[in-house]
Amino acid sequence: LDQNRVNLVFEIDEGPVTKVESIRFVGNKRFDDDLLRSEITTKESRWYRFISANDRYDPDRLAFDEELLRRFYLSRGYADFQVISAIAELSKNRKDFFVTFTVEEGQRYKVGEVAIDSRLRDFDASVLRDEITLSSGDWYNANEVETSVDNMVNALGDLQYAFVNVRPRTERNRQAQTIDLAFEISESPRVFVERIDITGNVRTLDKVIRREFELVEGDPFIRSKLQESEQNIRDLNFFEEVEVNARPGSAPDKSVVEVDVAEKSTGELSVGAGFSTSDGPLADFRIRERNLLGKGQDLLLAATVAGERTEFDLSFTEPYFLNRDLSAGFDLFHITRDLQDEASFDQRRTGGALRIGYPLSERWRQTLRYRYERNDIRDVADDASLFISE
Repeated sequence: LDQNRVNLVFEIDEGPVTKVESIRFVGNKRFDDDLLRSEITTKESRWYRFISANDRYDPDRLAFDEELLRRFYLSRGYADFQVISAIAELSKNRKDFFVTFTVEEGQRYKVGEVAIDSRLRDFDASVLRDEITLSSGDWYNANEVETSVDNMVNALGDLQYAFVNVRPRTERNRQAQTIDLAFEISESPRVFVERIDITGNVRTLDKVIRREFELVEGDPFIRSKLQESEQNIRDLNFFEEVEVNARPGSAPDKSVVEVDVAEKSTGELSVGAGFSTSDGPLADFRIRERNLLGKGQDLLLAATVAGERTEFDLSFTEPYFLNRDLSAGFDLFHITRDLQDEASFDQRRTGGALRIGYPLSERWRQTLRYRYERNDIRDVADDASLFISE
């Protein structure tokens, strides 16, 4: 170009997508190729996989498959298992990949001795024995080791050891083909809840979230109650994401509970039209807000207008009446029906209901309802049957 300039243009021919033609394993003796193929995410190209992209070569997916193979063998007692190599070779016509995993299974181990090494003061570690899912003589299973650690952490959390660290230590005996397990529990003081911090709620009031907590400031820290509290907040269905974490407080025996939420739309609007064989042409309108003004209240307004039926409904619910776990609300309705063709009269129903609900136990609630309705029968046809007239 002029003034000593050039245009640089890259012309690219992508060509067809190159897929995985076959997946082979070398060195596997205990498990056949078909079983190992089912454990990894990369799949061989087949006509019925036209929706999935798992049959395309992806080096990141291949690295993930190596980890899946390792976990598969570790869960079956092969603690020395290794993936020697994972190679993808391109065919000469450059249309297909051939993936080969070279593995070394090693020998299979059983669980030897199982011990708990606790450094907690004045703590009887034997109470955690039931939390360990492996016993001496079982085949070694890395997944069960992780499960045992999680169980012990939760159990210790219920005993107010909020930030305790449980670390499994393994010692192989290759001659006896056993692995001795020791769960090390680091020292941690008993912890109390210092405060609860809530972030991310733009519209929802803090008290709507706080009242779902099984813990309050000053309570002993109990991990199971913290998990129940997180589930309670999720069950509100006001938030896309809920994260509840505990971090150290201003002193070793204090914990700060952090709640981070991401709100989602809680309003619903529905407009519809159709035809019913019993009511004729109809139009339907429905609007609902499940978190009214961010207070957690539920308001519903619905209307249906049809050729032979008209219905209006209004419903309101306060989930924490008088700031207690006491749901209260009311329902109002007005329905008119033209039943001249079927029964030679018209009907108008107007009424409402008051309701109150309270918990009987953790998983049971009782609701009491008082309903009042006025049912008005009018415009009875002169030629109506005696039964209807009476």
